[in-house]
Amino acid sequence: MDLNRFRSPASMTPYQVLIVAVCSLVNLLDGYDLFIMGYALPHIPEGYATAAAKGYLVSAALFGIGVGAFFLARLADVHGRRPVLIGSLILNTSGLLVSSLAPSYTVLIASRFVTGMAIGVLGAISMVIAQEMSPPSRRSLSVGVVLFGYPLGTFVAGLAGASVIEAAGGWKGLFWLGFALSALVTVVVVALIPETVAYLRRSSGDAAQEAADRLAGRLNLEERDMQAAGVPGGGTDNGSDTKLLGSGLRTTTLLLWFGYGFCTAAFYFIGSWTPQLIKNETGDAGSGALVGIMLSVGTMIGAILYGIVGLRRPSAQISWVSMALGSAALIAFALTLQGALALAMALLLGLFVFVSLSAFTAIATSVYPILIRAKGFGTMLGVARIGSIVSPILGGYAIGFMSPKDLYIAVLVPLAIAGLCSYGLLRTSRGTNILVGHQRTERLTGAA
Repeated sequence: MDLNRFRSPASMTPYQVLIVAVCSLVNLLDGYDLFIMGYALPHIPEGYATAAAKGYLVSAALFGIGVGAFFLARLADVHGRRPVLIGSLILNTSGLLVSSLAPSYTVLIASRFVTGMAIGVLGAISMVIAQEMSPPSRRSLSVGVVLFGYPLGTFVAGLAGASVIEAAGGWKGLFWLGFALSALVTVVVVALIPETVAYLRRSSGDAAQEAADRLAGRLNLEERDMQAAGVPGGGTDNGSDTKLLGSGLRTTTLLLWFGYGFCTAAFYFIGSWTPQLIKNETGDAGSGALVGIMLSVGTMIGAILYGIVGLRRPSAQISWVSMALGSAALIAFALTLQGALALAMALLLGLFVFVSLSAFTAIATSVYPILIRAKGFGTMLGVARIGSIVSPILGGYAIGFMSPKDLYIAVLVPLAIAGLCSYGLLRTSRGTNILVGHQRTERLTGAA
């Protein structure tokens, strides 16, 4: 008996849930990889890398992520989501293996750059696959679940840090664990993740169309879902709408680049400098670490909260409201910096900023047609990576002449810019509707 005949078009099949969960595991590799370098740095001997050289080890991965997201993620629009995802996982696994065996600083920094490139692609493609494999009315929830993998990965890195280094007899144990995790995820992806229906629909050949028919039936995706995904026939794959800066998409693309870029810059500054700033203010390193933990807990809650709220409200609206609430939490945090209120505001700050980041992600994976979806989303990630690299560096210079309170107040500027861009996206989305669920109409930047 085909149970899908009795299933609501708006609901998700068990197979769809499994695919989204696997995509979240892929995103876990992103969070783990970025954080393990920070735990490894104190244990790298001076003879292997000087204090100044260690900073470049962190930047190498971040720069690689930007290159991968900007230049390589778009290959999924040409060669398919599945092969590019698998190829990136193999590259990531190889990079971690080389890092765990690196005999010198030069080899380690090169492997960190390669691993970063792979992570930049994985972050973009896993999100696109989760979106295209989900019914329109559940795509916001899928975004939240996939994004939850990132803070979960950072949590795993923190949990494993000291114990793995001690058990493995050195800092390279962190990379061995990362290699094992990446290899395991690669096997899972090869076994469980197919090519997306949306990509197969735009492919030529009867075999591709037959495969799309079979998968669409298994996933309970209807033709109107394919139109919502931007496949041929949906009216979004021709003319200027296939160019990121063409007349049809220019405003949306620029708003996404600036909004997500400034939101990311604020997020990375807060995440990277808060433990140090709180220590400077209170003289207690433990207090700084505790505030950092509260920020991380807030991001995990934020990922799930967006997935729930995004089922009912437009993503652009969620983003600018979250920026406003996050700014209020930031002001309250800056005025206290210690005590129970500061901890509560740190949690809310991490929550609201990550909700806004999640909303930008949902918008970027829904407004672009299938022909340029990976390119559009990957380019947004690549542009935003500039902010993630520059903002901690600027913080390092500013900390010399600005108080912690003034630094946090200054972060209101990028948050305000991100909020304005979110509001602009909401305005530009008006009048653009798609059909989802039981004849329920949503804005393009809403539940779809």
